[in-house]
Amino acid sequence: MSVKEKITKIVEKWYLTEPLFFAVWTLHKIIPEERINTIRVRNGCVEYNTTFLDSLNPSDLEAVLGFEAMRIILKHPYSRKKELTEISYLASNITIQEYLETKDLGFLSAKEFFASDDFNKKHFEFYYDKILERAQNSSQETSENDPDTESQSMGNSDNGETNEDKSDKDENGEDDSDKSSSSKDKENDENGDQSTNKTDGSSEKGNDNEKSDEVNNDEGASDEKSSSSDESNNTDAKNTLEHYTNEKSTGFENACNWGRNEYHEQLVNEKIKDVSIANAWGTISQNLQEIILATLKPKINYKMILKSFRSSILSNTRRLTRMKPSRRYGFLYMGSRRDFTTKLLLAVDISGSVSSAALKNAFSILNRFFKYGIEEITVICFDTEIKGSPLTLKKAKKEIVISGRGGTSFSAVTNYIDKNRSYDGVIIFTDGYAPCPDPPKNKKTKVLWLFDTESNYRLCKSNLSKIGKVAFVKDT
Repeated sequence: MSVKEKITKIVEKWYLTEPLFFAVWTLHKIIPEERINTIRVRNGCVEYNTTFLDSLNPSDLEAVLGFEAMRIILKHPYSRKKELTEISYLASNITIQEYLETKDLGFLSAKEFFASDDFNKKHFEFYYDKILERAQNSSQETSENDPDTESQSMGNSDNGETNEDKSDKDENGEDDSDKSSSSKDKENDENGDQSTNKTDGSSEKGNDNEKSDEVNNDEGASDEKSSSSDESNNTDAKNTLEHYTNEKSTGFENACNWGRNEYHEQLVNEKIKDVSIANAWGTISQNLQEIILATLKPKINYKMILKSFRSSILSNTRRLTRMKPSRRYGFLYMGSRRDFTTKLLLAVDISGSVSSAALKNAFSILNRFFKYGIEEITVICFDTEIKGSPLTLKKAKKEIVISGRGGTSFSAVTNYIDKNRSYDGVIIFTDGYAPCPDPPKNKKTKVLWLFDTESNYRLCKSNLSKIGKVAFVKDT
């Protein structure tokens, strides 16, 4: 059976047992590619080395294909691009292993890699940051200890001892060899005398016995050859799997083409939605179902939003950090980063027309801004007026208490920024159902209208685009 037929047989089996695996796998072209060592996903294709897949037994082959199917479901090749390719591949492998828990492929779990239970069941970005931190710490320790000179001195001392030992052994070895050679000569002479005293008949019998022994030895050798060939096949399969799981061997070629691909990401999301609606998860656990559904959170291009406030979006201060490698020298030297210094105001429409789900999205967006370098965000809630006191946040917050839920007046926000002119930008999260206010007198603070849905964006953007830019939260 060819490799292509083996793959088809497994995928057809998934149609009944693993509907989500089947759905995302059939979105991709399956292409043999002998220039790679194992198997990889990129740009809507699954490329594989024929020799690698052919060397696997049926159970390992299905496990490998299932592992790559889960990589597609979590969209690591399409939305989780990181700077360091090998670490990206390792973080992806640990993430998938945490939930699939494959036994025979040789992937490390988080507990096995980090030697701790504190990092179990985390996400891809978390593992990437932890692995990067560990690599930087180890390189720093290596450079500080400077083990090259120590190992060289230790090697010289060891060599001195071994040379003395060898000289002693050589002297003793010459004496022993002389003694053994003389004793062997005597034994050979005695054996030679005994052989001449044997009759011709006894010598013929001895020859027959020797022939029968040779036949038996040949049969035993053939059995040993067959068993050794089976062992060698198992060893070869194991070696190829080790090559597949080792990020240093295949990490670059398997993950170098990962990158943001909204088209394929959307195709995968649609299949996940279909499976979720039909509740056809197969053997995927409840915990993993939640992880997969969490990837369907509303999407927004944060960098584009931040770039709309160009007045002071990037700091001129550059600082060194060990959390980022140098582009030229890698981990041997510290990298650099520039921090955001934007002073941002988030105004959240809490009127009765805005749903509770939309409010949850608004504060989810607020928390995710901190991942992009924003150090401080001021939050105000409004309906017909500003409700409560402004809330200044310097880190993500799990819960925010809101009150109001009345009508809507955008003038409350424009009046606020006229009185408080220190903000570089204000993001007004709303459904858009309110009259367009008068333009604010404060021209320094840029305004961005962020609609809760695309439909509200299309209905209300023409009026509100007169005062600032407009965008919407993309519901995937």
